[in-house]
Amino acid sequence: MIMVSQIIEPGLALSDEEIKNEFKNFLLNFSTTDEKGKPYFPYLNILEAMFDRRIRSISISYPDLALYNPRLAKLLLDNPREVLKIFATALQETIKDLHPEIPENILRRYRVRIKDIGGEVPIRNLFLSDYVGKIVEFRALIVRTTQVKQFLRRALYVCDVCGRIFPFESQEFYVKPRTCPYPDCSNTSPGKIRLLSEGQEFEEYQELVVQELPEELPAGKLPESCAVIVYGDLVDKVRPGDRVKITGIVLTEPERKLIEGRRPLYRTYVEAIYIDKAETEEEELKLSEEEIQRILSLKNDPDLERKIYESIAPSIYGLDTIKRAIAAQLFGGVPKIYPDGTRVRGDIHILLIGDPGTAKSQLLKYVANLAPRAIYTSGKGASAAGLTAAVIRTEDGWALEAGVLVLADKGIACIDEFDKMREDDRRAIHEALEQQTVSIAKAGIVATLNARTSVLAAANPKYGRYYPNRGLKDNIDLPPPILSRFDLIFIIKDVPSGDRDRELAEHVLSMHSKYRNPVPSIPPDLFKKLVLYAREHVTPRLSKKAIEKLKEFYLEMRRSAGRYQTDSLEMHPIPITPRHLEALVRLTEAHARMLLKEVADERDAEFAIQLMAESLRQVAYDVESEVIDVSSIYTGETFTQRSRYMIVLDIIRRLQNEYSEGVPISEVVKRCEAKGIPREFVMQVIQKEKMRGELYEKRPGYILFT
Repeated sequence: MIMVSQIIEPGLALSDEEIKNEFKNFLLNFSTTDEKGKPYFPYLNILEAMFDRRIRSISISYPDLALYNPRLAKLLLDNPREVLKIFATALQETIKDLHPEIPENILRRYRVRIKDIGGEVPIRNLFLSDYVGKIVEFRALIVRTTQVKQFLRRALYVCDVCGRIFPFESQEFYVKPRTCPYPDCSNTSPGKIRLLSEGQEFEEYQELVVQELPEELPAGKLPESCAVIVYGDLVDKVRPGDRVKITGIVLTEPERKLIEGRRPLYRTYVEAIYIDKAETEEEELKLSEEEIQRILSLKNDPDLERKIYESIAPSIYGLDTIKRAIAAQLFGGVPKIYPDGTRVRGDIHILLIGDPGTAKSQLLKYVANLAPRAIYTSGKGASAAGLTAAVIRTEDGWALEAGVLVLADKGIACIDEFDKMREDDRRAIHEALEQQTVSIAKAGIVATLNARTSVLAAANPKYGRYYPNRGLKDNIDLPPPILSRFDLIFIIKDVPSGDRDRELAEHVLSMHSKYRNPVPSIPPDLFKKLVLYAREHVTPRLSKKAIEKLKEFYLEMRRSAGRYQTDSLEMHPIPITPRHLEALVRLTEAHARMLLKEVADERDAEFAIQLMAESLRQVAYDVESEVIDVSSIYTGETFTQRSRYMIVLDIIRRLQNEYSEGVPISEVVKRCEAKGIPREFVMQVIQKEKMRGELYEKRPGYILFT
């Protein structure tokens, strides 16, 4: 074994025994002061309780070690692998002194973990040769986790020559002992040394694949990923989609067997020695006290709301209502968990349906860059697995890999070309949109991943342009169950208008000629931190006046349905549903959060009502009956269509009393046309009911109910 003192600079030289003794001294004697000013021994307290609490490692803060013993801290940075092995031996001996009753095989499982190294390194820099063999700290996104396996740490071997048994420890790769360790044995042949099945000691082993955080990705670059290996109590601590800070040692292994005449290429990976899961978004961006004060000063700005709207895509002309909705989406409502365990989402989903050239994609791209945590993808290039999660085959088995909605957890997923997705792919995101989880049950892996994500989607009309007289179902190629999960749906129409066209042309041309360069009222960096702070620290609750205003709007909309009731068929439109009421609450809370208020008042409720009313007016308006009917979103059929459908069936039932041998279709068409129902619609109803088995054709041109 190479001693640490042989591979470090002479000024720092310490023998392995000295390193061990100095680390023991650190564990037992390092102290701080508690709130009462008395000495407090943090690591000694952990050591005394480790065995009772079933803790398998002790996490050492690097600044503590550097403060107590700078030379030991420098040795750790220079040669982390060897020094950590000595630290582990020192820890085991110290625990043995404190707890003599611990068996040796349990004692060998205790590990030393180092945290707070400082000087975070971007993932793409880990592949530089300067970091090989060094200890580093970096932030990453977990994209894949493999099944947990058992790593053979220590095994017993028997020598066939002398018959004696001896232990042998595995390091990174399995190596069989070459000779018998006893001096009086002449065995030098590995073939005469056998592995025993008894006395084997295992440690948990798992492989992770981590990726650069989307917000840290340089413009135009593909995200770099890196393999990370974890052992022991670090196993199974993270799931795909988690954002973590990893402290580890950069190592290499040959890509293939080294053969003369071929390039000696090595693959880089990281052996993790500590993983810290950031519990809050604020921990990731680390807001300074000065930044927090700057954010709080905005609370008293009477123009804060206007500035927020002006800071969202100022280069895009118009779309004021949509920008207000996106502002609400960025800040989000307050998620709630009821006493019975039911979780109600606080995230707001928005769908934009628009004619070509109306800046939908540009808006999505801007939001993806502006939000503190966001991922942009295109529906055409995203599969079901790419959006939710997948179980993929690896060399050693199966691994769980996260998709966009999981990776954007607690952020925004911007999905362009939403209508171009395959039907199977759209079906896979139903659960993620409402329950905000992604469930996987494949290849023996059963898991539920968090997808607490707001979705901002953009789609094109079915026929290239949106035709107002056709209704939502005929204009877009999306199924009603998907449409119903969006809180707000907006139509962006490209309609020629003299004044608006002039202003738009001036805006675009002045942008290109550099006469005008719109600057966001709030700089993007500060805007991100404002959103971050509000989502983390502001949890508004509805005031009584806000509740009353929302209730009044909801009841008034419901009452309006009675005015259009069809007496004979007991049919009426559905102007609003309880699902929309929950969306109103989310929008109200989001507006209060935007203004950093702890209580949502009437003004916030009015904001929510205006957005909801505009959205319903655009997508739920029944052109023929001139009423708002959300059933067209939920079922794909408008109030007029449902009424006509029931009238056709009612006419067939009445005629069946007159024509017992079969109702003539020509007579049905004649009576329906008298009520203003076109022949094409009547034939569609008859065909649909025949497909359902409710009607049958006794002879050509004559129908009866089954």
